[in-house]
Amino acid sequence: MNAPRLYRRMFRFLRPYVLTLALTMTLSTVIVTLEGLSLWLSAPLIKTLFLPDSAPPAKPALSVHNAYPLLKYYTYAYLQRHDPATALRMVCLFMAMAFLAKNLISYAKGLIITRVNLDVERDLRNGVYRHALHMPVTYYDRNRSGNIMSLIVRDISAINSSMTGTVDKLILEPFRVVFFVVMLFAISVKLTLMVFVVLPVLAVLVWAIGTTVRRRSRRMLQTFSGLMAILHETMSGVRTVKMFNMELVEERTSTTESQRFVDRSFRAAAVSALGSPIIEALAVATAVILLWCGGQEVLSGRGLSPDDFLPFLLYVFSCFKPLKTLMGVNTTLQTGFAAADRVYALLDTPPEHISAVPAGPGPELRDAITVDHVTFSYPACDEVVLHDISFTVPRGEVVALVGASGSGKSTILDLLPRFYEVGQGRIAIDGQDVRQMDLSRLRRFFGTVAQETTLFNDTVYNNIAYGAPQASEEQVVACAKAANAWEFIEHLPQGLRTQIGEQGALLSGGQRQRLAIARALLRNPPVLILDEATSALDTESERLVQGAINTLMANRTVVVVAHRLSTIRHANCILVLDNGRIVERGTHDELMAASGRYRTLHDLQFAAA
Repeated sequence: MNAPRLYRRMFRFLRPYVLTLALTMTLSTVIVTLEGLSLWLSAPLIKTLFLPDSAPPAKPALSVHNAYPLLKYYTYAYLQRHDPATALRMVCLFMAMAFLAKNLISYAKGLIITRVNLDVERDLRNGVYRHALHMPVTYYDRNRSGNIMSLIVRDISAINSSMTGTVDKLILEPFRVVFFVVMLFAISVKLTLMVFVVLPVLAVLVWAIGTTVRRRSRRMLQTFSGLMAILHETMSGVRTVKMFNMELVEERTSTTESQRFVDRSFRAAAVSALGSPIIEALAVATAVILLWCGGQEVLSGRGLSPDDFLPFLLYVFSCFKPLKTLMGVNTTLQTGFAAADRVYALLDTPPEHISAVPAGPGPELRDAITVDHVTFSYPACDEVVLHDISFTVPRGEVVALVGASGSGKSTILDLLPRFYEVGQGRIAIDGQDVRQMDLSRLRRFFGTVAQETTLFNDTVYNNIAYGAPQASEEQVVACAKAANAWEFIEHLPQGLRTQIGEQGALLSGGQRQRLAIARALLRNPPVLILDEATSALDTESERLVQGAINTLMANRTVVVVAHRLSTIRHANCILVLDNGRIVERGTHDELMAASGRYRTLHDLQFAAA
């Protein structure tokens, strides 16, 4: 994306603060004016002190062309109305007051910019996080969580710095340059034009350095994303790391990626740092040339007077400071552009369109869920995962999916709430295609209990009430009791208010499952999805969890993926999948009598038992 378009998009986040920024621009104008006046008084003061008897310049005619001579005349006339000591005292007092006012205004402006900076970063981070939450599951399949975290943390900070850290300078420093250049032209057009000889060279250098900084900053941010991904995966899988004694291997991997990040950061910083010495060198070269040419004019008496040459040199040197600042601004902007490229790649990816969840009871399943000739492949994958799948889940019945790993069971479960879009065929609820349903309404049909339970680093109460914040404590307790979870909750140190750690790390597997069942009970969905909810539990935990599941399944429509076939003996229909196809269907007794794939799986499982 080109820089002007990026800049416009980035600065949309500043719109709510346009009045505040206008105030900072006004304060910046006052600061520059005070600086310029302080410099302007230097030459008349010197002449008043050391040549007190010299005649003031003749008063020029009143016209635009005589603006500089008129300003010079009135300044000298005012100072020479007083004796040198009084004039010195007045100028010193003015300069002291001017610099005091300048610093107070600069402090106030800095506080305003800091507040805007924090607010804009908050808005940026909230906006990107909000968009990321609404991305489809396919986006998370393609992107590592560490990369998304890096976008929300580091890239947002880089964008914010490039906006709030430069918007003031982009107004203040050019204004400084314009102010000083106008004064230079007013003093000597010929010498000022000599200064402009270096501007094309400066422009080329700024462009070259900025392009390189943007490219290297992009690489640096990509490396940081990789580092974040490694750290996140290692910390979330720390038990596996320790079980396999992989601490040293993970340490080496992290160290290597950290070093790569340092190297790329250094390369970007090395190019960024070129700006200051280059401008310094150009400033010195220009000053030497001007000193020689202007000094020749002063000595010959044919051009500048000494009291004009001094402020001219002061304004020349004053020009180079804002130019150095603008070089730094360009570097900061290019770093921000590199981050914005990555962030807008996320923001430009269409999100899922989900409306606000309405209050009140959820929808009811009146008839059936129909899966009609569905064929499916995962995005960016040519392999067909499901082949012409068709079945019906009538209201109030239990349909079980069985088969070997990779046969397509979990894929079917993901298609029901539209985590993925159906490729061919359709899925309908009460005759309505799920692709035509609002996602928030569609997903209220379902409650899920999976083998890998997702819990949050929060209290027991908030984990059960997740998705039902309006629930009362009595309802939460009732669901916990129905899920056989109350018997361990009441013995926790703080009961329902106990923090359970990341992913419920302070609870056992069976306890985590029962919390998930309590959460599903509280949601009270018309359709329940069970994805091998008891396959990883010991016998006692399975007994408790299965009892809770039986409570949860009562008077509900259920789609269940089962590893232990004993748990689905009473299902109304069992679908046997193999390589993405339904190869058998029927009740337990029917399938056992058919002596097909289901009978083979059943006999193998119970023979192993």
